[in-house]
Amino acid sequence: MSPVTTGFSHGNRGVGIRNHQLILPSVVCSTHVARRIAEAVKGVTFAHQHGCGIIGEDVAGIDNFFIQLADHPNVNSVLVIALGCETIQGQELAAKLLQSNESTQYRIIQESGGVEGTVAAGVKAAGELNDAYPATSTEIQHLRVGIDLARPVKELVALEKLLHDAGYEVITSQSEFSSAESFTRLAQEKAHIIVSFPDDSQPASGFPLIPVINVASSGFLHQAITGDFDIQESNLLAEILPLIAQVAAGSQTVAERNKSGEIRAPRVVRSV
Repeated sequence: MSPVTTGFSHGNRGVGIRNHQLILPSVVCSTHVARRIAEAVKGVTFAHQHGCGIIGEDVAGIDNFFIQLADHPNVNSVLVIALGCETIQGQELAAKLLQSNESTQYRIIQESGGVEGTVAAGVKAAGELNDAYPATSTEIQHLRVGIDLARPVKELVALEKLLHDAGYEVITSQSEFSSAESFTRLAQEKAHIIVSFPDDSQPASGFPLIPVINVASSGFLHQAITGDFDIQESNLLAEILPLIAQVAAGSQTVAERNKSGEIRAPRVVRSV
């Protein structure tokens, strides 16, 4: 059992360490509208290149990925923003989300009077969701810590043992090209928090729904932008447990404060 900390009860989504309202663009064409709504209501959103012009297995794959994001324990409510003519239809995606979570609404740009009409309607809908589903504090007794490995980590075995001994559930993901791929896998595994070891040639990064603790290597790039990292690898074993506890209790990581990061959906078919 992991150390008990206070979190947020999000119904069927579980208990999270963040109380995010997700403004979910179902297609690339609606990401700019979703961004404006999220900024107005202090929600979270993300840009992506999916939802239309996809074929084969990717249609169901992207759809399921969006559902998994919306069902993450750090999410309280979801507002789907759609265009209206895309492959993944926003109302169909929202209907699937509603099967397990009532805290879901959707708005369609082509049915809401265009961009300005959808922004106004979306802000109103987001406010209704916040009023209907206020945050409820509760205890988290099973905190899942994801580890993103985009570079070799000398103290990995010791780190995993340290986290296990502290009572955390540990999920480790090896990155093949970038941390974004591991973040996606760890989100699907419902990690509450991620400890990231980006490659020496890659900067620190984040994930909109999950706090990411970035660990700096001794390499030139990481030391040149050390302010973008939360902790030095040389201090890892001594400082990581208090840092995880602080972030789980609500302290923002550097990536959260900088609003940095991306979401990369898994794709199997090369399409336009």
